[in-house]
Amino acid sequence: MAVKRKKNVFVRYFTPFGLRQVCDLVMLVGVILLIVGLCTVDGVLLAGFIAYALGSGLSVARCCMVLFSKKINHRDPAYKAAIINAVIMGVLFALAVFGLIWVIVA
Repeated sequence: MAVKRKKNVFVRYFTPFGLRQVCDLVMLVGVILLIVGLCTVDGVLLAGFIAYALGSGLSVARCCMVLFSKKINHRDPAYKAAIINAVIMGVLFALAVFGLIWVIVA
């Protein structure tokens, strides 16, 4: 009798590797660079804002792909989650661009 083992959290997250995982990893790198950049030179802070803006911009694009898809029903929970995620990531993208401009000007 074959016993089906439960998959690890990381295995379940990375099994359908795609744009979602890329966005999350880029934003994670951006957060780490922002934390390190607070204690070091402005170049690291600039790289952190660029990485976070790139990750959140990709996430907004991914949400827009879901929203404009003809395959998904407007009553589907994934559609409603895409609306919420697009708004949140849009705000984070705007904050990252503001921080990027602030680091360049200051």
